[in-house]
Formats: sequence, structure tokens, C-alpha cells
Amino acid sequence: MKMILPLTLIVTLFSTAGALMCETCTNTQCSSTAPVTCTSETMCVTASIQATSSGTTVPQIFKACASSSLCPAAGNQTFSGDLGASSAVASAQCCNTDNCNSATLPFPAAEAANSLQCFSCDPTTSTCTTPLQCRGVEDRCLQTTLTSGSSTVPAFGCASSNLCAVASSLGSLPFMQSLGNISSTVNCCGTSLCNAPQTTTAPTTTTTAAPTTTPGATTTTAATTTTPATTTTSATTTTTAATTTSTATTTTSAPTTTPLATTTTTSTPITITTTTTTTTTTIAPPPTTATLATHSAMTTSSNASCVRLAMIHLLVGFLVFISY
Repeated sequence: MKMILPLTLIVTLFSTAGALMCETCTNTQCSSTAPVTCTSETMCVTASIQATSSGTTVPQIFKACASSSLCPAAGNQTFSGDLGASSAVASAQCCNTDNCNSATLPFPAAEAANSLQCFSCDPTTSTCTTPLQCRGVEDRCLQTTLTSGSSTVPAFGCASSNLCAVASSLGSLPFMQSLGNISSTVNCCGTSLCNAPQTTTAPTTTTTAAPTTTPGATTTTAATTTTPATTTTSATTTTTAATTTSTATTTTSAPTTTPLATTTTTSTPITITTTTTTTTTTIAPPPTTATLATHSAMTTSSNASCVRLAMIHLLVGFLVFISY
């Protein structure tokens, strides 16, 4: 137990002795600095920044320990980003020795416009369709979202390639940390207006499929038009019944009623929709032909008997006449 404490103290001394020390600003104007032992950073950085917000430019100085993503190697770099309403241009210097960032760099000069244009967002409506002219080293179009407190806003604009490279690993836009933390994937592209907001148009294609089902209703009209015309043929069967009360000559009219069978053939193939009204009317005509035949047979037999009686009476009268 007594040996553990000295060993822990020795390890701590060796680890702190090997850590890098960098100057850090003690106030917002960086009018004074203090040395700080870095935890895991391997670089020190000093940067002079021209930050613009709502048309007002404010110079800032930044000194601190720097990660390998922000400072992959010792030397000078220029970071630039423009989101339309806010922008920042930083001249930065990275070094890897103790307190090597004590110097204050000159502020970057105004940058000239280049050939790249990117979309930016309106801060009041969050619509990202406003073209923005890029400047200086801004050779990429940026697309991401930033979260500050409880609000999350889209971030579209121009950026330098080194700013795009380190934004994801830092979790914020370098030297623009006041805008918020990155809350989505950082997408950068190198052609004009390549960061256009993506709109989903899939729902519009699905609505066109629904109207195609309406022609099915037109098929029902065919069934209604065919059935009324066929039912009128049943009325012809009732008229023949009145003619059967006449003399034996009406027997010739009975065969003429046979076209009633044709009415059954014409009505049934037309109404494929199986309407019951047309089929029931065709059953009634067959009994009428039978009754006409029996009625005619009865009338002919009665006439024959009458003739025979008349002949008998004539014969009897003739015999009586001869006897006298």
C-alpha cells in the first residue's frame, strides 16, 4: 500500500511533464492570456477572425489547445465560411511546442468574389433558396443543421474545404462556434448551387392512381337498358286468348301463336346480367296453346254430333213421309 502512492505520484508527474502547454485567452477581447496544460490535444493554435453577423463585422482573437483535426500539421491556414446572415474568415497558425501560440496574427483582409455560388437560408423563414456569392478560399457549398438551445435551424452557404473537413469531427463550425452545434451530417459539394434543398415529390405520383378506378361504374348501365324492351312481348300472348272464342276457323290462328317460343330465345341471350323479370314471363305461353287445342277439339266434336242428330231427324222424317 505504501508503494502504490509513490508510484502514482511518479506517473502523474511524468504524464504532466509530457503534456503540451498552450496560451489561452482569459477574456473575450483576448487582452490577456494564461498558459493551460492540454489534455489530449497535440497542437496549439492562434487565430485572428473577422466575424460578421447581420452586416456588422467584429474582430476576434482565439488562442487555445487544438486537436489534430483542426490542426493536422504545423503551419498557417485560412478558414472561411459564409451562411448569408453570418460569416467568418480566420487566419490561423498551428504549432506544437509549449506556449508557441502567444503571438497575435494580423486580421484577414476582405476577400474577393470567386466563381462559386451556393444556396443560403433566410433566418426568418428557414427557406434555403437564396443564391449566395462565395469569396476567397470558399470553394465548397455547405449543407447541414445547427442546434442552439431549443432551436434547430438549417445551415446552407459557402465554405472552404478545410472548414468542411473538420466541421464533423469538431461538432461545430470552426471559429463560428457561437452559431451552435452541428446536429446533422455535414454535406459539402464543389459546383455552383449544388447544395439545393431536397424536396420530396413522391406523394404527388400516388394520387394519380386513384381516378383510374372510376370507369368501373359505367359497366352497370348496360344491364338497365336491355331489360325493359323484352318485357313487352308478353302482352301479345293475352290477345290470342280472346280469338279462341270464335268458330273453328280460329284453330288456324293457334299455330300462329307459336312465335311466342321465339320470344324466349331473343330475351334470354341479351340479358347476360341474369335479370329474373324476363325469364318468368316466357313460362306462361305454353299452357295457352294447350288450352286452345282442347277447346278447338271440343268445338269440332260438338259440331259433328249436331250433324249426326240432324241427319237422323231427316232420315226419320223421310221414312214417315214415305209411309203415308
